Amino acid sequence: MRNKKKSTTRRPIKRRRVNSPVRKSPLEDRPKTPISDILDNFHVSPPWQTLPYHVWLRIFDFVAAPIRDTASRIDDAAEAVNTLLSGARTCRTVAEPALAGLYKCPPFHRTYFNKSSQVSFMQFLHTLALQPSETIINYRPKVEVVRIDVDTFLSRKVGGVQLTLTRVLSDLPRISALELYHSSDDPPYRDLGKHLRWKFSEEDLLKALAPIPIGGPAADGRTKPTILRSWRWNSRLVPETLTLARLSDIHELPSFQTLRKVAYVNYQLPSLTEFSARARESEEAKSKDWAAIANLAASISALPNLEHLIIESSTLANGSLLERLPKTLARLELVNCWEITSEDLATFLVSHGGSLVHLTLKHCQSLSLGFLPVLGTSCPNLAHLEVDLSYFRHHASYADNKPEYATLLEEDQVPTWPASLQSIELINMRNWTREAAEMFFESLMKNAKSLPNLRRLEFKVILNIEWRQRQKLRQSLADRMTRVFKRESPPPRKQGTLRHPQGKMQTSPDITEMHKSGTRLGLKSTDQHARPIPSKVDASSTRSIPVRRSLRSLKLVSPKFDADDEESSEDELSMCYTPPRRGQSRTTTAKSAGLHDEFVHGLCDVVDIQIDNQRPAERQYDMDDFLDSPEGSDTEWNSEEDEVFG
Repeated sequence: MRNKKKSTTRRPIKRRRVNSPVRKSPLEDRPKTPISDILDNFHVSPPWQTLPYHVWLRIFDFVAAPIRDTASRIDDAAEAVNTLLSGARTCRTVAEPALAGLYKCPPFHRTYFNKSSQVSFMQFLHTLALQPSETIINYRPKVEVVRIDVDTFLSRKVGGVQLTLTRVLSDLPRISALELYHSSDDPPYRDLGKHLRWKFSEEDLLKALAPIPIGGPAADGRTKPTILRSWRWNSRLVPETLTLARLSDIHELPSFQTLRKVAYVNYQLPSLTEFSARARESEEAKSKDWAAIANLAASISALPNLEHLIIESSTLANGSLLERLPKTLARLELVNCWEITSEDLATFLVSHGGSLVHLTLKHCQSLSLGFLPVLGTSCPNLAHLEVDLSYFRHHASYADNKPEYATLLEEDQVPTWPASLQSIELINMRNWTREAAEMFFESLMKNAKSLPNLRRLEFKVILNIEWRQRQKLRQSLADRMTRVFKRESPPPRKQGTLRHPQGKMQTSPDITEMHKSGTRLGLKSTDQHARPIPSKVDASSTRSIPVRRSLRSLKLVSPKFDADDEESSEDELSMCYTPPRRGQSRTTTAKSAGLHDEFVHGLCDVVDIQIDNQRPAERQYDMDDFLDSPEGSDTEWNSEEDEVFG
């Protein structure tokens, strides 16, 4: 018998009527904008497929900025790594400049990888060991900055082999910065006395920086001694034979003579490490302290091209050392130095501050702001001032992180500000009075006219006064500072483009930016009878434009709420500053407050002023700590983890 075929039923085909309209998706119902109009809004349409190599290199160099910045968030650096890797997988034209941005400073100074980060480091070294003829891209000359977390990558053996600096630097002909980090040197600085099992040898260091002999394993690479631009000295990572007295001889070598940036980490006075508490006042202990300070100053003076000096967690940093520093320093960073006082720093600025451009002072427990009165006259070229007045406990069992100074700033210590300042950041300012705080902000507003380059202001003021007085300060000082320095409109857009637009109507940049900002925020002008905006507007009459007035009136001012303010209440929030009514100009508001003759700076992109009585903690959470992690960094939930505790 024949096998009967299985009957298959077909679904009837639904035929559409000829006259029935075709259903469209909601996206298709939207009005379509011609691509030419979109490109005209951007003023330029670069040919992305045919851009030259150096243009792509600049683009990815900007993307890789968080990787090179040691102060950036770990999530930002990881996101930059993922972006560069994605760009390298796009096409062959983009692959090499993307990898050049990644290899310029390989991300091995912090562990934002998973547990296999050491394996990744070994794969990185294996890639560099390959001959350029075996790879599509020559990776060796792309590496310029090497920052390594010693505890993760060098202190542990891989396959029974201990990594050395010679092995790491043997295939890097263009390295200019070598910096070794350890997690115990980071805040809260309570592991500074911990013994580290990994130390590099002097022979290994000199061999790693020496030229490769002809016929060696990397004969096509480094043929001259490595020319360093940046180096870090760490007292726990150097051998015992490499003392402070010998650092001057090391700096005489060709590889170190070109240093422009040098850091000294965890160098302490001999009286604190070699003598008991009773013998620290003896003549022998004092003589050793003076010799250590002199040796450190001599090693710094042995570098003729030094511009950037960092001294971190060191008791050798005091007034005696500051007097012996070179007068050609452009950047000075003092981090967690307990012996630095405002008197010592003021004396240093008077004699050595003429060339300073960037001054950073962080966690110095004995340093107040008493040096600000001499800042304007002593530092005519200072552009960036960064001061962090938060301190850490030396012992976790009891609180010894209080300031060692009685008053942060007296009422008669009026600060002076250099005209070259571009950014000022002073956070966790405490141990002062309300009158001193008012005097501090008044000095800035009085000198606003002489600060044409100022673009960023950030202050965090801690005052232990009644909450009503703090609220009054917010209204009289913080809001007034914002009114004087804050930029109301976005900065003028630069006209330098790859291709100039043709056939476009010339309009004022300020009016164009106002229309864009209003469209982007979804704001509509409430003035229906506004006069038409002319094609040419005088810069002095821009405040009378109805569009700008309407946009200003729609700004929302949200009150700042102090989460840890124990004395705050709903009354304090209800007394917040009320924005001016629609149509009321800035000049009218100033006259109503009695400030008609006040100069309006209006060029700062960032004006962040916080006034509260919150106690500074070692770990302060901010908005960045609650951002979403980069894509791909979160691990999936594994149900087997619950079975362990079941």
